[in-house]
Amino acid sequence: MLRSARIRAAAGFSVLLVYAYASMQAPPAKSASIEVATSPRMPVRIYVLREGQPFRIQPVQAVLPVKSDVFYRDRLWLENPDPDVLEVICNDEYHYMLLKGRANFHLPPGRYTIQAYRGLFYTPVRQEFELKADEARTITLPINAWEGMRPEGWISADGHIHLTRTQRENNVFLRWLEAEDLNVANFLSLERFVDAAPQYAFGAAGEFGARGYTIRPGQETRNQGFGHVTFLGGDKLIRPMSTGKDLSTVPSDYPFHTLLFDLARGAGAVTGYAHFRGRPLNQTLLMDLALGKLAFLELFQFGVLTTEPWYELLNAGFRITGIAGSDFPVYLQRLKPYPRWIPLLGPERALVRKTSTATAADPYGTWARGVRDGNVVVTNGPMVELKISGGTATATAAFFRPLELLEIVRNGEVVASKQGDGSATRLTLRLDGAKDGWWAARVRARKEQDEPEIQAHTNPQYPGGAVMIASARRAVVRQWEEELERYRAAPLVFGSPGQRGEFFAAGERALAVLKQPLQSAAER
Repeated sequence: MLRSARIRAAAGFSVLLVYAYASMQAPPAKSASIEVATSPRMPVRIYVLREGQPFRIQPVQAVLPVKSDVFYRDRLWLENPDPDVLEVICNDEYHYMLLKGRANFHLPPGRYTIQAYRGLFYTPVRQEFELKADEARTITLPINAWEGMRPEGWISADGHIHLTRTQRENNVFLRWLEAEDLNVANFLSLERFVDAAPQYAFGAAGEFGARGYTIRPGQETRNQGFGHVTFLGGDKLIRPMSTGKDLSTVPSDYPFHTLLFDLARGAGAVTGYAHFRGRPLNQTLLMDLALGKLAFLELFQFGVLTTEPWYELLNAGFRITGIAGSDFPVYLQRLKPYPRWIPLLGPERALVRKTSTATAADPYGTWARGVRDGNVVVTNGPMVELKISGGTATATAAFFRPLELLEIVRNGEVVASKQGDGSATRLTLRLDGAKDGWWAARVRARKEQDEPEIQAHTNPQYPGGAVMIASARRAVVRQWEEELERYRAAPLVFGSPGQRGEFFAAGERALAVLKQPLQSAAER
């Protein structure tokens, strides 16, 4: 009897809480009522301004406050499991997702502007209107891809997102991906003495997708002396996720990344280095690259596309795919004001072209194959492509804003370029003689206030086969020799002399691999 009374009391309290919150979001007297809907119906991100100033809208049924520390434990608040609107709050700025492409709001009388955005491939929408007391109105937002763009032909991905996720959040997070038109979101768990941004499962058991969009769990594994690496899409979590005294409760620097890469690859993960921002110093990147452990480098992040050190590795004979990853929510917290056109998830993206209708059922698998094969375009806005046929390289670029510069790059050097005229949103550039070397195309577009450089870059193509420039290879050899000597002098912590010997044996094997093509060339 007492237990039943307690259950009834708890249920009654829950009803009162829901009633209280509903009352908090009830419209004040004289409010106008508006329905906002997209045409065609699809999720979008919106902002509402009243009298020219950002305005918080009601009601919302889901809220994600982002004020993350290094443990990434921001949690999603839900009024119900199937909300119409998600509010993301960061730096006292408010971002709204129409999760179903429509919602009802109550607003006080006044003059309003509503702005709508959807990913990178859709033209932004802006509408102005005035509301009177007790007025009811429908606002229709026409959502269209910019001219010449077919979003359904591409899989767009963010390779680096940190959000705590249980099955409870799946539906809202997936709808958020749709609002940003981000087909693949790699949600990465990590460790800083304890697990951060945990995922409820890994591999297929932890993947959640529908309608051509998917969340795939993975991990970021870190050592402050070896670098940060990511294992995308593996069937299981590889532990330890951190090594070394700065990040782990076990101070050992063992197992080092080379060994963990083998475990991750065995679990089907796509593996690479995160935060590629310059020549790899204080990292084991060159060792793992030489030993064939890597599929990618995360070279487009925080609005910065790191090309020159990547070009040096390509010239040295390494076919290594460049991808993009946001490290969400770090980027969101660093920018205030946040440039509204830039998506919150996937501000920089790694694109893979769809090759058949069957890919809609497995966007992550298709994207992962594209990364492994090097068939990737990285962008934070425009589209750029390169086709090589019959010795002619043809670069094409498009965007909804004016394009400023389209370039063709061979072996890291610009060999052809075309300036925009201040209004052209499409550019084409052709060059004969594309028969040897590696080739790529890149484009830059006009940027607005507070935005990073708006640009895109293809991954390299090899019309004449493998490329190795001896001077570039020798430079990489010198870099790794210097790193190896630094490690010999560093206070690395290993559990036994055997573990230390294992690390330096791997380093020497890598050095031999790096030198081998130079020795073969000298013998010919």
